[in-house]
Amino acid sequence: MYRMTLREQADVLARIAATAPYDSTRSAAIEAARANRATALQVLEIHRSLQRWAELGKGNARDEARRALDPAKDEEPGVRWYETGRKR
Repeated sequence: MYRMTLREQADVLARIAATAPYDSTRSAAIEAARANRATALQVLEIHRSLQRWAELGKGNARDEARRALDPAKDEEPGVRWYETGRKR
């Protein structure tokens, strides 16, 4: 099984959405995740976009999105923890 960090998931989303129409919310979430300052809403946006690609995408884009969402063996289904926001 795969285990991806939020940044790795954002990179996958950026790669597979490169040919999709521009979406400012998705782009902002990707940039925040890459800078390690994503909020919970941006994490949800990345997951929502990946789920959409996993369900409706075609070919490699669909497979990459499914792989990015795939839980690790030791993870409970549907549960994944990330550090969000800035540390003070």
